[in-house]
Amino acid sequence: MESISTKKFLQTWLWALAVVGALAILQTIQRTHELEIALFRSKWIGLVGVFGIASLGCIWLSLSHFLDIIAIRLENKTTHASNPLRITYYALLILACLAVPFVRLYVFGSILPQTMPILWVFLWAGLIQTISLKRLRKMEWTTAFAIVILTQGALYQTWGIFAATSANPFSMGYSEAGRHYYASLFFSQKLYGMELPLPFLHPSRYLLLSIPFLVDGLPLWAHRLWQALLWFGLTLGSAYFLARRMKSGAGATIVITAWAFLFFLQGAVYYHLQVMVILVLAGVSVKHPWRSLFFIVLASIWAGISRVNWFPVPAMLAIAIYVLETPIHSPGGGSGGNWTYWIIPFVWGISGVVAALVSQFTYIQISGNADAAAFGSSFTSDLIWSRLLPNETFPMGILPGILLVSAPAWIAVYQMARNNKAAIHPLRWAVLTSMLAMLFVGGAVVSTKIGGGGDLHNMDAYLVMLSVLATFIWTNQAGAEAEAKPMMGRVGWGAVTAALLIPLGFAIRHIGFYPSFDQAAAEKDIRSLQDALDDGGAVLFVTERQLITFDYLHGVTLAPEYEQSELMEMAMSRNRPYLEAFYGDLEARRFALIVAEDQKFTTQKAGAFVEENVAWVRFVGAPLLCNYKPVVTLTANNLQVFEPRPKQAECRDPFAD
Repeated sequence: MESISTKKFLQTWLWALAVVGALAILQTIQRTHELEIALFRSKWIGLVGVFGIASLGCIWLSLSHFLDIIAIRLENKTTHASNPLRITYYALLILACLAVPFVRLYVFGSILPQTMPILWVFLWAGLIQTISLKRLRKMEWTTAFAIVILTQGALYQTWGIFAATSANPFSMGYSEAGRHYYASLFFSQKLYGMELPLPFLHPSRYLLLSIPFLVDGLPLWAHRLWQALLWFGLTLGSAYFLARRMKSGAGATIVITAWAFLFFLQGAVYYHLQVMVILVLAGVSVKHPWRSLFFIVLASIWAGISRVNWFPVPAMLAIAIYVLETPIHSPGGGSGGNWTYWIIPFVWGISGVVAALVSQFTYIQISGNADAAAFGSSFTSDLIWSRLLPNETFPMGILPGILLVSAPAWIAVYQMARNNKAAIHPLRWAVLTSMLAMLFVGGAVVSTKIGGGGDLHNMDAYLVMLSVLATFIWTNQAGAEAEAKPMMGRVGWGAVTAALLIPLGFAIRHIGFYPSFDQAAAEKDIRSLQDALDDGGAVLFVTERQLITFDYLHGVTLAPEYEQSELMEMAMSRNRPYLEAFYGDLEARRFALIVAEDQKFTTQKAGAFVEENVAWVRFVGAPLLCNYKPVVTLTANNLQVFEPRPKQAECRDPFAD
């Protein structure tokens, strides 16, 4: 990275503040519209004015000669430390750190939860912390600023991860606690007294989540804590193994680990994908191709019980490492036309994909699922292309979001390579960029699948591959061709600032109070459910099955079919055999009672996940209401208990146009 002056640091900070301030104005105005507040007749106009005046002032000052005066004075004050003032700088460091969560929680609160206004506050607090840290430790501006951002960004993300360990017996989001029910299926005989089919959606995720069931009697909050530990530990682990491959000093390893931790969680890269990343980063070595093949096959077996679009990922990551570390024209005299260079990548690639396919086939055979077509439901689901652009489900949009997230890394790669492109052979560049392009396009297409597109998590493999490319080149670990200069070049401070601030923007959203719940209301709802279920008969829990798994309810025999996530997947993919079996059970009044969320005949016209809502109402909600009626409502948790309607109704065929 280039060495920067005090003036250059301040200019970059001023421009960052101006851009964030302008975006804060837009988000504040948007928020006033959501709250139906007349902007020019409220105190909000003052906040908009502060953002606007500050942004204009930043632009003016960055171009003014007054900045030179400020830079000189600031440089003088930050290069000559005096002991009596050290306690003052420590105090400023702590107070500025606390100011950000204070403003977020007690000033903006739930009234202005948007990202840019609090990021604007952070930039001011971050400047104070950077000056204080530079004063105390006599660091470079770049080092101090990076420490301030990475440390607090990691804290915000970690808080967000572990804030989900509530003891609330009900789901904290759409089918959130239901994930633990699917994890319990690996121990169904012990927990439910019957052998049940294993999950067909994300088996590897639920396999990881099932580990706490090895210990009898652990409460739901302990299982939530375990999932938080998976998010934190596996993400941190993959970030560390990426940093360790760079063979840098301890300080650089910590910086890369912290940055990669934040970079991965922007998507976010799911923890069951991180298992593959760790296996490849830790086990693949160009000097040991057979050992590497073992780890690639192992990671690919895991991919085979994960998601279809992850099948080639372990092999592609391994090939990227090989291509980055191995020059075609080696100092020993290798030839660019020598086909033997590509034997190892070819064997790794074929072996990885075959291992994933065999793994999936084997899992399908032993899973106990009668309908093997369920494993391919994603191939028959609708694609909603509008989600690539800003929309109500994901206001940022998939394409603008992923371009924003990945642009700093691409700019850095270009800046480092532009003066020495020959250090990496064109064929190596072609392989690397082709794999990145395939993962980008694949992730974008999967993001348009109905049920997805609410964030960037389907771009996970692309983000991992990009992080590998950027860190290899930044740390000069890419093997240069014979007689070529090292790849390492200078990265502009602007690109570095963006690479730090953008992940921080995703992390800062997690500042919040620890989630609480009304324990008395939850216990009352459980008693109401228990009373309704005591009459006997078969009961279908469409949702909240964790209440059975963790013994909140007693005397209930689990009906394993038709769980909410499963029904949603089948509705979105229009799995006719599955849904017609569901309709047959409804018409036959197989279940004495059904526990589900509040259902409706009509679909929502606007808002997030409209298409999913339409599919649910058409293929699940309307048929359920046609045959069953609500008799108990638990408004605190949006739950209802349904009983059969007395007369056979003429229900509309959901498959009719």
